[in-house]
Amino acid sequence: MNLLLVNLTRFGDLLQTQPVVHGLRAQGHRVGLVCLENFAGAAALLEGVDHVAALPGSALLAGVQPGGDWRACTAGLMTWAERLRGAYAHDAVLNLTATLGGRLLGRLLAGNGSDGSDKGTGGDLRGFGLDPFGFGVNADPWSAFLQASTRQRGCSPFNLVDLFRMAAGVGDVDPVYRLRAPTQDALAEAGARLAQAAPTNHAGYVAMQLGASEERRRWPVAHFAALAARLWRELRLVPVLLGAGGERKLGERLRAALAEDAGSTGAGGVGGAWATGPVPCIDLIGATSLPQLAATLRHMRMLVTNDTGTMHLAAGLDVPVLAIFLATAQPWDTGPYRQDCCCLEPALDCHPCPFGAPCPHGERCRRVISADTAFGLAHTHLTTGQWPQPDATSGATSGAAPDSPREARVWRTQREADAERVTGDSPDLVMPGRGFMDLASLSGHEAEDRTRWIRLQRHFHRQFLDLPRMQPADPAAARPARSILPPHGPCVLSQALRARAADELRQADALLHLMGEQGGLLRVRPSDMAKSRFLGTVSRVQALWDNSTLFNVLGHLWLCESQGAGGSLDSVLALAAAYRGLVRVWLDHLSPSS
Repeated sequence: MNLLLVNLTRFGDLLQTQPVVHGLRAQGHRVGLVCLENFAGAAALLEGVDHVAALPGSALLAGVQPGGDWRACTAGLMTWAERLRGAYAHDAVLNLTATLGGRLLGRLLAGNGSDGSDKGTGGDLRGFGLDPFGFGVNADPWSAFLQASTRQRGCSPFNLVDLFRMAAGVGDVDPVYRLRAPTQDALAEAGARLAQAAPTNHAGYVAMQLGASEERRRWPVAHFAALAARLWRELRLVPVLLGAGGERKLGERLRAALAEDAGSTGAGGVGGAWATGPVPCIDLIGATSLPQLAATLRHMRMLVTNDTGTMHLAAGLDVPVLAIFLATAQPWDTGPYRQDCCCLEPALDCHPCPFGAPCPHGERCRRVISADTAFGLAHTHLTTGQWPQPDATSGATSGAAPDSPREARVWRTQREADAERVTGDSPDLVMPGRGFMDLASLSGHEAEDRTRWIRLQRHFHRQFLDLPRMQPADPAAARPARSILPPHGPCVLSQALRARAADELRQADALLHLMGEQGGLLRVRPSDMAKSRFLGTVSRVQALWDNSTLFNVLGHLWLCESQGAGGSLDSVLALAAAYRGLVRVWLDHLSPSS
């Protein structure tokens, strides 16, 4: 089958669909890709794509702006779509872009059948679509959860790549995140460029990405400069600055900081001719195309970066990564999809912070992770090939700076086993998908409530999302095909968090039970009053989860699924029963007697 994958996201998210492409190819499909024109260069880095269709998004948007000609814009879009069909005759469309524009484009490319469904000349529409009335529909619960997590980052316990895989229906294929390798000519050119700019007595290169998508998600330039100076003075590793042209001023500031530091001696330096004096720096910010950037990264011993597209590129090229996650960014959902990378986030109760809200703490998280901590981690990996291991007695990280457990949560990326058993008592029931990306604490934070809550969400959500959503004729039969099983052993949350979560689950359980009772009455004795009460309870469930910091991702998931089932009372009741099944098992696990 010829599949057409629609991904209208930015550089990093586009690269993260590589395991989806691999999974589709493993299932026997050819894969075409629709991406934005300005990121078509990134599409060339994906392995296994048979055809790339670049959408001229900027030109099309200009047609619908004040003073533009929407008729010419529409005609241009239709012409572009017809050319795509002629160049790549697709049988189905897989849309992984949840925006209205992405859904509209997916429907256009899939075509419409005579029955109004998303079937026609382009086959069926999977992932994120639209119904005949223009309302968004999601192909399955994983797609709905993907949309919920992208709107409310910081709520998802799953890496974005794994959500892409599950929404695309390739969760049963071993994930392979391996981007297209640079050509030998590109590697040779990049190597010669670096060698020409580096001093003769160097021992290699460490790349640094100073920029980020937002200012508050950027580690200070002064910290990067201090790290660069120590890498040179103690390991003779040359810092290489990477980034887009708009980040050039960051590079200028770092070079100025290194010039001011020219006469100092690095802390813990080993002496020698290179212990003092100027620190070399190769500034390639805005000076590399995407293929050149990929070739340059392959020459690096490590990349030190904020949460950026360059981080995902390095991970796909098998380059070791030391990544720093600040403000709204956290490694659980946007961390590098590569085994044995190191991720740091500030050890602050307020991290990650919500989107769209001003920081009440003066963006303290940007400054709390020191250059000493980053250097300690980098030094250990660069000299031993491994990240520092946590001290089993103290929780400190051996080989890192002494204060690192107090100022930073330090994580090592690792894959789960091929198929994690839900419980040993049910040998036939395994977690959906294979090889989900996970994190292991290197700083003694595995036992804190935040980590344990994330792991509890991973356990329950992945089972719940894999359950079929039944639509029985009899509401009394509205229950999942199989039950959700709790984790082994007792609940390990603190008493305070356990009580808070249990209270919210009891409220949800009562409302979902009430919804079932009201729905049953409405089915037997329909009236405006019964309908009003039923819809009011549906809204109360929504409000409960929307206002919860523990279960707010369920709020958006419930919204997506309840709207999708809104055309049938039986479907809504079946959905409510499925959610109540999740709530009751979770609540039982939190009870003191469990």
